[in-house]
Formats: sequence, C-alpha cells, structure tokens
Amino acid sequence: MVNMSGEDVRLMQSKLAELGFSKDKIDGYFGQNTLISVSNFQRSVGVKADGVVGMMTWNRLLNYDSNPKPTTQTPVVNPVPNDIPLKPSFIGQDGFMIYDCLLNDDEYIKSEVRKETIWMHHTAGGSRPDWTIGGWEKDFLKDKKGNPVLDKDGNPTPLKVATQYVIGRKSSSTGDSLWDGKILRAFDDKYWAYHLGINTKSEDLNSKSIAIEICNYGSLRLDKDGRFFNYVNKPVMESEVVEVNFRGFQYWEKYTDAQLDSSRKLIIYLQSRWGIEIQKGVYNEAWFEYNKAWFENGGIRSHTQVRTDKYDIFPQKEMIQMLNSL
Repeated sequence: MVNMSGEDVRLMQSKLAELGFSKDKIDGYFGQNTLISVSNFQRSVGVKADGVVGMMTWNRLLNYDSNPKPTTQTPVVNPVPNDIPLKPSFIGQDGFMIYDCLLNDDEYIKSEVRKETIWMHHTAGGSRPDWTIGGWEKDFLKDKKGNPVLDKDGNPTPLKVATQYVIGRKSSSTGDSLWDGKILRAFDDKYWAYHLGINTKSEDLNSKSIAIEICNYGSLRLDKDGRFFNYVNKPVMESEVVEVNFRGFQYWEKYTDAQLDSSRKLIIYLQSRWGIEIQKGVYNEAWFEYNKAWFENGGIRSHTQVRTDKYDIFPQKEMIQMLNSL
C-alpha cells in the first residue's frame, strides 16, 4: 500500500482523521505518516499492525465505534473518558490509566525476566507516544554497509529497541494537550528489549529492567530572533522551554507537569508490582552524570548514567523534585 495513491486512499485517510488516528493532510497518497496511522488503528482494534489495509482492516475502519455502549456482561462502574483512540489496560486510583498501543511480538524479547530496575529516558521526538511506538516497528538491524539484515524468511530483522512504557506530551508548537501525560504500554513489562542500546552491558541491564520513555525533543537552539528551535528545526513555544546547563546545552524542551505526575504514578505502580527497592531523597544534578557504579541493577536509573553520548533524562528541577517525592 505504501506509495499508492487514489480515491480509496483518500477515503481511508478521511476515516482515520475522522476517528482521531491521523492529523496529517488528506491527499490520497499512502506515505509513511499514513502507514503509521493505519498501524495504530490496527492495534486499537486487535488487527495485526502490518500497515496493510486488507478486508478486515477496511471492515473495522468503516464500522468503527469510537464510543461503544457498555454491555450487561461488562458493567462500567467508572466510565472511561473518550479522549484518545486507545483502550486502557489498567485503571488505578486518581485517574491513573495505562493505555495499550502494543508492538508486534517480534519487536521485543518475549522472555520473562524478574525486574530490578526502572530506567528513565526521553524520546528525542514529538509529543505523540503512539507515533514513537509506531516508529519502532520501522527499525531493523543493518550491516556495515547500511543494508537491512534479513531473517531466514527474507524479511528485515527487527532491531528490538523499545521501552515498555511511553508518556505523551502536549505539543510545544500548538499547545494541543490531548496526549499530555497519557501513558502507553508497548509490551508487557515482564518481557524486555534493548532500550539502553545494543552494546551497553546488553542482556543483564536490559533484561532485568523496565524502561519509561517521556516524549520530549531534548536540547533546543536559541535563534538570533529570540525564538527556540529543536534539532529538527521546528519552533518551540517559549512557555515550553526550561534553562538547564547539562552536557553542553543550556535550553531544553521541559518535561510537563502532567508528564511528571504520570511518571510518579507509574513508578509507584511498577515499584509495587515488582517489589523494586527505590532509594529516597538522593536525587540531584550529580545523580544524572555518568558513573561506572550505575552499571548495576537496582532502583531508578537514567540513560545518561551509563552513556556519555546520551541526554535523556536531563536534570530539570521539577524532575528532581518528583524523584525525591517517591
């Protein structure tokens, strides 16, 4: 379907936009953004997320009910607000929800491992957590020449780099807050993927951990006209900028209050679920720096602690306050 065009593609794009799965232009061309939107829709309705619009996907798309009525078999005690086009897999206290946006099974290692550590990252990308997860399905192993490594069936081999959870952000260019603080689960946290990188003490640290990605572009550039830009040259509203001197950069897209609140609730939930021991009151700017002592499992970790070439997460004052409040 990729690179196809026509009125059927235009109809499909219109339906995806109508149902909230796409905000891209409706041009009748099946490009990468349309592919991601189709895959996200397929996940939400339980169809294999391969981006191929077959008979089943068309049927679900044309008959999709974004606000289904509860049945007598599944009574609704606390109705779930119809905010994002994904179904919650967990509803806790104080409005705490986890939504499912599941990867295909071959995108992670489906081996159960006891968890000891919670790792914090940010995505270095946009505000949509579902787009982050959709992008992981386009990552493949490559050889030294940059060509995809094929499996025994002749298909590209998935890279298996992902995190179990991704937390959305309000748009720093439009202010749209639909995804702000929304927690999406990419796969069951009893399994694992290479979220720290393939060569970072790979199996031990990666397999015994649960990783959380926060949607955030990271470091910003202050232009001569006083405007801020992220690394893809997209302008960022000044209200979404925070000043933190860290690893050679001064300005950053800030972690929002909703993201920090969701991070805290998710960490507490995971701590209880897995019995992870978390240190209290030890978090400051120095905690985020690289140290070989961090190459051990246990508690909360930041990607920056084991990689000098990474910037996630950075020591925003409110992030430190959140960690110290656990």
